[in-house]
Amino acid sequence: DHGAKPYQHAQLMGWAMDGFKIFSYQDVGGAAPVVDQCGGHFGPTDTGEIEYHYHSRQIVPYHLACQGPSLGNCAETQRGTNFCHPGCGAEVCVQPGTSEAALRAYLSQWDPTWLDKYTTNDYKPEDQKSKDDSSIKTDQALKKALENLLDNIFKS
Repeated sequence: DHGAKPYQHAQLMGWAMDGFKIFSYQDVGGAAPVVDQCGGHFGPTDTGEIEYHYHSRQIVPYHLACQGPSLGNCAETQRGTNFCHPGCGAEVCVQPGTSEAALRAYLSQWDPTWLDKYTTNDYKPEDQKSKDDSSIKTDQALKKALENLLDNIFKS
């Protein structure tokens, strides 16, 4: 019995030399993990806690390519053969559906502004995206109203 359960986060396999956990392939809900060039990401684990962790992969290297988060710099750590994963297209990879508030709470243990310093993949749950989109529309509407008000003041 391997203990794996369909549609749940994979089980803990071990720890990397940097202290982060290594899980087998499957992520929350049975999804494929969206990982950085090192093979890790931020997201909930089998306990539901948000943390940086690695996943085994179905391609070489089957585990870590470097110590993460990679921040897009994996290739700089390689000598000879490059074992970097393709990554998620951003400096910081977060499993889609991860709560931004929970992620920021985890990162605030070290630096509350860390996440703002790097690009991230599109990970926010749909309900958070709609709030962000509506706040952008509100900001744009306020900017337009302010421009109109200033135009009217200075035309007089």
